This record gives sequence, structure tokens and C-alpha cells, in this order.
Amino acid sequence: MKTMSVLFCALSAVATTAAVSAEAPAVPPSQAIKQALDASAAAWSAGDLKTFMECYERAPGTRYVSSSGTIVGYDAIEAMYASRFQKPGASFGKLTLELIDVKPLGSQYAFVVGRYHLKPDAGAEVSGITTLLFHKVGTRWLISSDHSS
Repeated sequence: MKTMSVLFCALSAVATTAAVSAEAPAVPPSQAIKQALDASAAAWSAGDLKTFMECYERAPGTRYVSSSGTIVGYDAIEAMYASRFQKPGASFGKLTLELIDVKPLGSQYAFVVGRYHLKPDAGAEVSGITTLLFHKVGTRWLISSDHSS
């Protein structure tokens, strides 16, 4: 009888866990992408390039496109940001990202249009449009292609 009680408790726990997980709503892509961009902007504003880069897909085909040209590869993109913004004694400035539109492209990709605002410590704010291709990798939405102008 004791074995039956233990078995019943174990089965009840499994059933309860399964019911709770099944009821947990999935985060909509637009919300998950906004959270990723907000975390990335906060890391940038804190001067933390490594954490800022966590919103990019760590892949050799990840792209960054600007008026200066195209940079291909996660490591190359990180090096570009470091050379342009990591100056001794200077901060990166304050970055904010405004989400304008998120268009899902199936279950694994989303096309995002946004506006960035970068306020350096000295000088005028820089603002522009960015178009991003996000790729869902596991449970995370990561930038696969970034075009900022």
C-alpha cells in the first residue's frame, strides 16, 4: 500500500507539472524581441560590449550592413563595434531602441523595423532606422542580419 501511495504522489506531481507547463503561454515574438533589444541597449549604455553582442546570432554568416559596407561574421561585427566605440576613458553613450514593426516570417524568423537613438556623452544625438532579421535559436530570438543607417 505504501508503494501505491508513493507511486500515486509521483504520478500526481508529473501530471501537475505537465498541466502547469502546458498552460504557460508562450511569449509572443514581438515581446521577446523587444526584451532582447531592451537588454542589448541597456548593456550598450553600461559600456558592456560583450553583453550587448548577446543579441546577435553567434554565427559566421551573421551580417551587419551600413553605409560603410557589409561586415560578415559575429567576431568581425564585435571587432567593428569595439574599434568604433571602445575608446579609453569614454563611454559608449546612451542607446535606446524603438520598435516600429515586427513581421513574423514563419516560426523561426522575424523581420523587424526600428529606430535607434544614440546620445554620446558629448555632441549631438545620432538617430536612424534599423532593419533586423531575427532568427529563433532554441528559445532566444537573435539578430541574424542588421542593416542600420
